[in-house]
Amino acid sequence: MLLNQQSVLEISALREESTKEWFVSFKKIPILIYEAIQIDIWKHKVFPLLIEMNEEPKNTFMFYTIFYHEDIAVSLLENVLFHCESAETMNDSVLDLVDYSVKSVSLLLDVPNIEIYESVKDPNSCLEDIFEKKKEFEFDIGMRCISILRYLAEFADNLPLCVLSRLLATHDVPYLLVELLEKHPWKKENAEGESMLYNSGWKKVKLSEEGKISKIEGQIWFGLRELLLNPKSAPYYEVTEHRFSQLLKKYLHECVLDQISPLIDLKRWLSYLSISSTYISTPQAVNVELIPQIKSSIMEKYHKKWKKIAKHQSKFIYTTDANYIKNAAQILSDAYDLDKLDCIEVKECFLCHEEAKQRCSKCKEAWYCGRYRFSFHTYIK
Repeated sequence: MLLNQQSVLEISALREESTKEWFVSFKKIPILIYEAIQIDIWKHKVFPLLIEMNEEPKNTFMFYTIFYHEDIAVSLLENVLFHCESAETMNDSVLDLVDYSVKSVSLLLDVPNIEIYESVKDPNSCLEDIFEKKKEFEFDIGMRCISILRYLAEFADNLPLCVLSRLLATHDVPYLLVELLEKHPWKKENAEGESMLYNSGWKKVKLSEEGKISKIEGQIWFGLRELLLNPKSAPYYEVTEHRFSQLLKKYLHECVLDQISPLIDLKRWLSYLSISSTYISTPQAVNVELIPQIKSSIMEKYHKKWKKIAKHQSKFIYTTDANYIKNAAQILSDAYDLDKLDCIEVKECFLCHEEAKQRCSKCKEAWYCGRYRFSFHTYIK
């Protein structure tokens, strides 16, 4: 969690991304992929058993931390995979990431649906709240995985050819992205009829920003461009008449081209296919495709052990021990200690610009090197 906070801080401050460098240097990105896939399997194999075997939970905190951990892992993946060198260190785990991302993004096309368990009777119960939190995290993960798919498409030339084959031949990601443009799950209207956009949370659209391409929609367009215009894609993706009719829908209009000029090449390519009335059909490439290992290894390791795991975890997740829950909450709270992040960068005194080790406890912004500087700062405030 601290690593994710540090990564966000570095990106927002346009600083050197040391967090990304650590993951690249020590080749730890596969660990993030493993963590996300492991919790996703837990949600489908263990979570339903926990609900079935136990009574109504007394609190939502323990379940919340598990769901949140998956979201944090995906968030950190989204940040570090912005750079090509990060993608190159994933090795074979990149195939597992492709499958996980496609699955998460596909859920966005059916947002209203949510798993229902017979034990849910009271709409105001903790259990219902847990399902709602699970749904919110899965939605956020799906949105982040759109960016991840775009990065994988962009860096496909630096990844094994089997990645491009899996994106195109196995999962038909271009078709999936076009479906997203049609459903646009990142847009909605609130109760007052105001337009809302999703960007790590729902926010109202300002009048001055209406018609502006959102970040998520931009990622989809760039992903489509990288996949369809890549010369290496042809052996793995046949543009049939049905696929062409989907790609040629009126989404790529002038407003989009004005805001994302690199899409002119994609528009020109589609126009050429439309005029020539010939669709791209090339012989399928013969290659040895790797099989994703992370999910299959976890499923094999815990085969027929899910009930045993659920029984063991029930003692901790359904605990009523106030001290245990308090200690777990304190660990999560400590992860938000900004002082642990600020100490990484040398701070300057707001007056003399010397090295500062103390921060104003009121505004949380000014740093000072001594009591006099602090007194002067509080005076001018």
